[in-house]
This record gives sequence, C-alpha cells and structure tokens, in this order.
Amino acid sequence: MSYLVVGVSPGTAPVYHSTNLKLLDKRIKIAELVLRFMILGLGVVAAILIGTDSQVKVFFSFEKEAKFTDVKALVFWVVANGLAAGYSLIQGLHCVVSLVRGSVLFNKPLAWAIFSVDQVPFYI
Repeated sequence: MSYLVVGVSPGTAPVYHSTNLKLLDKRIKIAELVLRFMILGLGVVAAILIGTDSQVKVFFSFEKEAKFTDVKALVFWVVANGLAAGYSLIQGLHCVVSLVRGSVLFNKPLAWAIFSVDQVPFYI
C-alpha cells in the first residue's frame, strides 16, 4: 500500500521559483523594519498612556487619586513596554544598517543572540 496518495497532490505546495533572491531579501528586511517600528510606536504609546493615567474616586468627602504606581503590575507593564520599545529601536536601526549596506548577517553568534532575544518574551 502506498502512503503517498493520502489526499494531497505533490503539485499543490507553493514554491518560490524566482532566482532574484536579493529582491526577496530586501522585501523581508523592509517588512521586518516596518514591524519593528510598529512595535516601537505601540510600546511607547502604551507606556505613555498607562504612565500618565490617573483616576479620582470620592468616598463621602474624601478624594483618593489612583496612579499607575499604586499597582505593581502596571509598573511592571510600563517597564516591559519600555524595554520592548528600546529593543525594537535597536533592532530597527540594525535593519536600517543592513538595508543600506546590503549585507547579510554572517555572524552566527549574533544571529543566535538576536533570535534568542526575539523568542524570550513568548516563552516567559
């Protein structure tokens, strides 16, 4: 019995047949650059919105103002957004430099370090 005819034709897999890999590499770098700067912008906006927000609650005749520093989770959230924005800025600048130079990352330890730091937030 042949297990190759289970329902998927070998001709249905999408394959990139172009020989212009520099154009594909440039498009990938531009997409990464756009995503990095979107993360940068959203992280800064989130940190600013949480950091400047306050609420006032009135109990009888007492007024209590609540700020983000009253809740430790919000302090952590502001710090995490700041760190994500800073890392995205550094990686965005790295993308700009690699686009201008046209170089590919050949340093294996640096590539592993970038990959590992990109994966850390998702597994913690």
